[in-house]
Amino acid sequence: MPTFQFREWLAGLIAFVCVLFLFSPLFFSTGWPIRPLAWIFAALMALNGVGHTLGTIAGRSVASVHFSRPMPGFYSSPFLIAASLWTLLELRRTRSVKHTP
Repeated sequence: MPTFQFREWLAGLIAFVCVLFLFSPLFFSTGWPIRPLAWIFAALMALNGVGHTLGTIAGRSVASVHFSRPMPGFYSSPFLIAASLWTLLELRRTRSVKHTP
């Protein structure tokens, strides 16, 4: 896994959010082109939240990295898991809804 300094991580996160924002008109008009990406993204974010929780329980992320306190991201992981599950449920609930442009 690549290691990023905070500045590079934050710049990447801001760029990713801006790209998602640019896609919002497409999503709010029809929604269907974004749905497969939303499924993948929500599943990855749920796994990320579970990984932070399990990393805290195990006290390490890999054999050489140990935590004496909760793993970074642990306190926000329940919110990440909840938002991901809600997104997956909403995608499933609305899968047969026909959108007209």
